[in-house]
Amino acid sequence: MKDKRHILLYKSYLIGFLFICIAVRIIFNLFQIQNTSIDKRFVIRTNLIRAKRGNIYASDNSIIAMSIIKYDIYIDFRSIKEKLFQDNISFLCDSLECLLRKPKSFFYERFQFEKKRGNRYFLLVKNLDYTHLKRLQSFPIFNQGQIRGGLITEKKIFRIHTFENVGGKRTLGYDDHRGKAGLEGAFSKYLKGKNGIRLEQRISYKIWKPLNSGNQVDPEDGKDVYSTLDISLQDVAYHALLKELFISRAEHGCVILMDVKSGKIPVMINLEKTKKNTYEDLRNFAVWEGNEPGSTFKTMSLLAALEDKKIDVNMIVNTEGGVFKLKGKEIRDSHYRGDKKMNPKQILERSSNVGIAKIIYEHYEKNPKEFMKHLYRWKLNKKIGIDIPGESDPFIPNPGNKNWSEITLPWMTFGYNIKLTPLQILTFYNAIANKGKMIKPLFIREIKFHGKSIKKYTNPIVINPSIATETSLKKVRNMLEGVVKNGTAKKYYNPEYPYAGKTGTTQLNYWKKRFLTTTYNSSFVGYFPAKNPKYSCIVVISKPEKGYYGIEVAVPVFDTIARYIYTREKKKNFFKTNKSNINFIKKIKESKPYFLDKGIMPNLISVPGKEIIPILENKGFSIKYKGIGKVISQSVKPGNKLKRNQVISLELEE
Repeated sequence: MKDKRHILLYKSYLIGFLFICIAVRIIFNLFQIQNTSIDKRFVIRTNLIRAKRGNIYASDNSIIAMSIIKYDIYIDFRSIKEKLFQDNISFLCDSLECLLRKPKSFFYERFQFEKKRGNRYFLLVKNLDYTHLKRLQSFPIFNQGQIRGGLITEKKIFRIHTFENVGGKRTLGYDDHRGKAGLEGAFSKYLKGKNGIRLEQRISYKIWKPLNSGNQVDPEDGKDVYSTLDISLQDVAYHALLKELFISRAEHGCVILMDVKSGKIPVMINLEKTKKNTYEDLRNFAVWEGNEPGSTFKTMSLLAALEDKKIDVNMIVNTEGGVFKLKGKEIRDSHYRGDKKMNPKQILERSSNVGIAKIIYEHYEKNPKEFMKHLYRWKLNKKIGIDIPGESDPFIPNPGNKNWSEITLPWMTFGYNIKLTPLQILTFYNAIANKGKMIKPLFIREIKFHGKSIKKYTNPIVINPSIATETSLKKVRNMLEGVVKNGTAKKYYNPEYPYAGKTGTTQLNYWKKRFLTTTYNSSFVGYFPAKNPKYSCIVVISKPEKGYYGIEVAVPVFDTIARYIYTREKKKNFFKTNKSNINFIKKIKESKPYFLDKGIMPNLISVPGKEIIPILENKGFSIKYKGIGKVISQSVKPGNKLKRNQVISLELEE
C-alpha cells in the first residue's frame, strides 16, 4: 500500500511540475508578444549623418588636417529578386574577385548561403574608398541600387593630421570626447559643418540599415581654416628642440615663434619625455604651463623703473660682491664675475639678481603699488585671451593681500613669486620689438567655404597700443642687444645674424627640503634681427639634467632657428641693416689692413684673436689681451677715433 501511495504522490508532483512549466511558458510568450508590439513602434528611426569636417591648411596652403571618407558595404539579400540574383551572381563574383582580391568561389558560395538565409545586412567589405565604391556600384546586381540591387553603403569619416610628425599634435589639437584643444577645438564652429538626417529601419537587435538611398536632410561640409603655421619652420624648430631635450635629458620643453608686426604664430612646439625615453607632444606647455619666469622678468622690472624715471642708463649700483642681505634672506648672483659696481645695462647683461633687486627695492619699497601699476597696465595679471583653449591664468601678487610679504617685491624683480606662461612672456617681448605695441598672438589668417573667403584675419588685434615710451623702449632694446653681445648669451653672438634677448634660469623647488634634487627651468626669449625685428621667439626647457643655465640649454635652440631664418630670407630686405657690418667682418677675416686706414675703431666682437691681433700690432697699436679664442670685449668702443701707439685691451674666449 505504501508503494502505491508513493507512486500516486510522485505522479501528482510530476503533474504539478508540468503545469508550472506550462504556466512559465505562457508568461514568457506574453512577454514576447508585448516586446514585439513595442518593437513594431520603433522599427523606424531618424539618425544623424555626420558632416565632413573642414580642412586645416598651413601658411603655404598645404593641408595639415583633413577628413577622409571611407565606406562600409553591406548587402540586403531580401531586396534582390531571385531571378536577378541567379542570372547575375556569376558575373558579380567575377567582378568582386578582381576588386577585392578573393577567389570567385568564395563569394559565390557565401552569397548563395546568405540568400537562402535572407540576410538583410551582410557585411561585404569595410573602409572602401570613393574610387573603388564607384566601381562596385557599376557591378551586376549592385548597379540596380539599394532597393532592387540590395547595395547598402555606410559612410565613415576619419580625421588625418599630417603635421604630427613635426611636433604639431597638440597645436592642431582635437574636438571630440577628450574635449577641445588646439586649432581643432578653437575653430570647431567653422570646421564641423552641419549634420544631415536620414531614416533607418531596424532589421535585428542593434542593427539598423538606411531605409532608402536618399537623405531627408543632406549634411553640409565644414569650412576650411587657413592657419599661420609654417611647416618648414616647424620642422627646423622641432628637430632643434628635440636634439636639445635629448642632450640635456630634460623633462619637457616648448618653442614659440611669432611674427613681430602681425602677431602670427608660424611655430608652436611642445615635447614631453615618455616612459620609453622618447619625446612626444602630449601637452601644450606653451599655452597651459605657468611658471616663475626667472631672469626674463628683469627686463620688465627695468622698463618700469625707466618709465618712472627712477633710473638712468649711467647710474651706478653697488652689487656688494654678488650678495645682498635683506630681511634675513640672501639674494645672490649666479653669474657674478667680481664686479661690485654696475650700471643698469650691465646688470641686465650679466643678469645680476642683486643689481635688479636693489634698483627696484630702493625706489619702490615704500610704495610697491607704484611699481605694480605697470604690471597691471601691461595686463600681465590677465590672460591674453588667445583662441586656442587651455590658457592658464597668470599670477601677479597684489600689495596688501595675504600672499604679499616684505620680501615679495625684491624677489619679484628677478622673476619669482609670480607666474606666467611662455606665450604670455613672449607676447610682452614681442611688444618691445614692435615699438611698444602689444598684439594678440594670431593662429589663423582666413576662413573659406568651397574656395570662397568667408572671413579674413588681416589686422592684428591690439592688446596695448603702447606699453612704454619710445625713449624707454630704445634703452631696453639696447640692453637686450648687450645681453647677446657682451652678456650671458655672448657665446652665441655673431654679427652675421644678430639677435637680442634675455636668458632665464629659474629654480623650481627652492621652497622644498634641502635633501631634494634641485631642478630648473632654462629659457631664452628675444627677437631678430636686433635692429629691425621681424620675429620674436621663446624657448623654455624644463628640468634638464645636464646643464641648467639658459645659455647652455635654451639659447642653442633659439640660435638654430634664427640661423635658419636668416639663411632662408637672405634675399629679402631682412638684412639691410646688417649688410655693411657683414662686409666689414669679411674684410677682417681676409686679413686686409685697409679697414683701419680711416683711424676708426671697428667692432671686433666674435673676430678670432689670432687673426686680428697681428693686424692691430702691424698698424702700430699696443695690444694687451687675455684668454684665447674670439674677442668678447674691447677697451676702445667701435666708432671711436684711434691714436698712434694707442693701447687696446682685448678679452678672448673660446
